[in-house]
Amino acid sequence: MQVINYSAVARYIQDQVQDMAGNDVDPNTIVTAIMRFSREATEDELRQPESALSGARFNLVTDIIDVTIHTSPQEQVSILEQLYDLQKKGANIKVHQYQNSLKIITTSYEMPGFMQDLWQYDPSIKEGYAELNIQLAQETSRYDRIAMLTDLLFRHGVHLIDAFFSQTEISLIINEEDASTAFEVLRSQNR
Repeated sequence: MQVINYSAVARYIQDQVQDMAGNDVDPNTIVTAIMRFSREATEDELRQPESALSGARFNLVTDIIDVTIHTSPQEQVSILEQLYDLQKKGANIKVHQYQNSLKIITTSYEMPGFMQDLWQYDPSIKEGYAELNIQLAQETSRYDRIAMLTDLLFRHGVHLIDAFFSQTEISLIINEEDASTAFEVLRSQNR
């Protein structure tokens, strides 16, 4: 917004401002407000809108296996202890605990290291997935990002199998055949 004569505008709208305020208003106060508004409007016009994924870092891992173990909360404790010990040794295992089950996301390379002790729980194993990890650059609302990512991927034919997220990280589980498409679509939003 560009105004040449702020004082003239202030005099022009002074009656309306006084009606709204219910008191006499000094024209210099109106001039100051118009100048501030003008400056802010100009800054907003110049500022480029940032993408929801601006500055994010991506990591794509293929050959992901989803292991679900339906078990009681009491049994989960010993399973979690085993898995956390493996994580301490550097194993690439992500565990998501629910009331009556555990979901383990891992690679086929890591799976034999812990599955021998878990067969007794009759796990459900699903293969053929990829995991797309997104490290977010800034903390903002994660809910709008998840909705935007889901919609964007869906419009490009990529269907999410699962999604896990925190304030600064999003982990998307997708079919391995859709991995490159998902990576390119989301990376294009990073610019």
